[in-house]
Amino acid sequence: MRPWFTSKNAIVMASIMLAGYLLLILTVTNVGQKKLEEAKYNEQRLKVEHYAELLGNYFELAKRDLNIISADRTLTTFFANKSSGMSMTYGLGASLFNVKQLIQRQVASREKKLNPIFSRISLLALNGSIIADSEQNKNELIFSDFNIDLLQLKASDQKILIDDSQEEISIRLSTTVYFNYQPIAVLIAEFDKAIIISLVTAQEYEGSGSHMTLRSQFGDLFIWDSLGNSKTSHSKHAHDTSQHSFVLKAEVAETPFILETWFENINNTELFTSKWFVLVISLLAIPVFLTLYYLFYIERKNTRLNTQIANSTKHRKELSVHNELLEEEVKKRKESEEKLVYQATHDSLTGLPNRSYSLQKLNYAIDCSERSNKKVLLMYIDLDNFKQINDTLGHAAGDIILQETSKRLLNACRKTDTVARLSGDEFMVVIHELEDLEKAAQLAYKVLHLFNKPFQMNKHLLHTSTSIGLAIYPDDANNAETLLKSADMALYKVKGNGRNNFSFYESKMNDEVNRNVAINIRLHKAIKEKTLEMYYQPLIDLNTQKIIGAEALMRWTDSELGFVPPDEFIAIAEKNNLIEQLGSFALNTAAEQAAQWQVITPLQMAVNFSSVQFRHCEKLLTEIQQVLLKTGLPPNKLDVEVTESLLINQEGELFDMLKSLRNMGVELSIDDFGTGYSALSYLQKFSFTKLKIDRAFIMNLTKNKADQSLVTAIIAMAKALNLKVVAEGIEEDEQKQFLIDIDCEYGQGYLFSPPVTAKKFEALLHQQANSNSTFT
Repeated sequence: MRPWFTSKNAIVMASIMLAGYLLLILTVTNVGQKKLEEAKYNEQRLKVEHYAELLGNYFELAKRDLNIISADRTLTTFFANKSSGMSMTYGLGASLFNVKQLIQRQVASREKKLNPIFSRISLLALNGSIIADSEQNKNELIFSDFNIDLLQLKASDQKILIDDSQEEISIRLSTTVYFNYQPIAVLIAEFDKAIIISLVTAQEYEGSGSHMTLRSQFGDLFIWDSLGNSKTSHSKHAHDTSQHSFVLKAEVAETPFILETWFENINNTELFTSKWFVLVISLLAIPVFLTLYYLFYIERKNTRLNTQIANSTKHRKELSVHNELLEEEVKKRKESEEKLVYQATHDSLTGLPNRSYSLQKLNYAIDCSERSNKKVLLMYIDLDNFKQINDTLGHAAGDIILQETSKRLLNACRKTDTVARLSGDEFMVVIHELEDLEKAAQLAYKVLHLFNKPFQMNKHLLHTSTSIGLAIYPDDANNAETLLKSADMALYKVKGNGRNNFSFYESKMNDEVNRNVAINIRLHKAIKEKTLEMYYQPLIDLNTQKIIGAEALMRWTDSELGFVPPDEFIAIAEKNNLIEQLGSFALNTAAEQAAQWQVITPLQMAVNFSSVQFRHCEKLLTEIQQVLLKTGLPPNKLDVEVTESLLINQEGELFDMLKSLRNMGVELSIDDFGTGYSALSYLQKFSFTKLKIDRAFIMNLTKNKADQSLVTAIIAMAKALNLKVVAEGIEEDEQKQFLIDIDCEYGQGYLFSPPVTAKKFEALLHQQANSNSTFT
């Protein structure tokens, strides 16, 4: 039997052992190298993704910061003052200073590590000129280094601008500033590149074996290089990729940037060559030692890698805390923006949409109706006598009523309908998909009935009502503004007819409005060109049938409008602050004419005064005194006519003025007696000399027993109070005779003469003086 331990077997065994050792060494080396490469690859991938996420959060917070600045009340105030035409001396300069302070505070906040850092912020007008700049000494346009179109900035809310034309890349953020929903300016903020670089290189060191560049189609920002070049060499050229085996890229969210990072591969040291193979075959110990050495090398690498992983984990936790703080800040600012948007579109007292937002909703309802071929109902609601509630109970009570009104309207409407507060005590309800006019009337009745229930005010119950104007799209208008105007005209009609009701818009309402506008315009011109005329109607002594006075009446015949009735243009003059000019013209003209006619025959001149003129009693009294002094008309020849409504609830200043007129000798007459709030109290309080019975009681005097009784009673009362009586509107002999029989002293009307020009009236006076004629 041959021995099993032979040299051949020994060589074979040695070869097998050596091959086993070599195979074991190769296997261990390959497995370890792959694990190491995989671990490093995963680490670097997570690192790059984390850097990209950090940059995304940074740019998002920067956008939020700049949005908050663009919506700041300081900018809104500045552009509101500027749009109103305010000069730099009176207020606009202060607003501009506040804008500059706001921008400089944002740039100066470098110590706040949670905030994005801008190195410069500028506010530009849309024509490219600088309004405000955080760098006081820079007057050049911020666009000068950019080849960009201003319209592009104006068309987008926010845009990141990248410039690679200079030695160093510039990164800026533009934000469009809106005023009244229109772009009015652009905010441009320049990022501090050092801050961007420091965010990304927080975990890098000289031996990390990496190269990072922030790339975009407009230019690249060099971040870091520890692969052989100097780490401070911020070259903008591409790195030599032949030195590296793999690259990782990650997009930075909501930006045009891509973070591109090159990493050094693990050194794949070649373990085996022919020389090594011979040595390993020759000396089995050498491969073992080499294997141990390699294992120690791998262990050292793993230890270093574990240390790096531990440091990375620590930094990741710190960054996680930092990100949580950033997210909290972003959340707070987002909530603040949402609150600002809500405040800009809703009424703070009732929570209802305000006027601007409600018009948007109305436009939306109109757009929907056009697609669905349905109608839209607009209800313009106004609380009756709300000012009186505010004046008597206070604004707090008024606020409670407005809040309760909004609740009642919301409960009465569908969720798809719109309830809004326009202003003050005015509300608007938009009803979608209106079926027909009958349904609109039902809804109006429903709203009216909401106010049948009194409002609870502490321990008291307060009753009020409402007036409603209704307009329907597309029947009454073809757009939101016109529809609202139509509803407003319908509301105006309701208020003029006694309130607590509703009315649909009618086309003739628009005609009335247009005529009133035309009268107002032409009346201004008539006053300026002095085309108004004064007519005079004789006042007759019924016993002697002679002219003893005249009433001055204003007449206006316009070249475009023709003859305009006095009741029409005087009412418009009262509403448009023209009545004082008309009153002054009437007083001066009538007094001057009466002074001239005193030479022919003594007569009184009656001049009507509007209640609006008595709002400034002292001024009116002074004017009357000056007119009498200037014209030379004796005070007892001027008769001031006032209406009954003026005297209701009037004390103090009016009483003193009328008393002063009587002390001067001026006559006082109550005009249109019987048509207003007739009461004996003010006849006793004020020293009137005449009482004029309205024509409404005279026109049917000979046919209506009730009118006869009323006129007889009025004259008897006047006699008891020692007042003279003037009957207006006498047109028949029978009326004149009846008045004479019941001892009425004076009369005027078409039976004697219509209102005539000064020339014709003077002819009547001459005729009476020369022929001693009478009106018989």
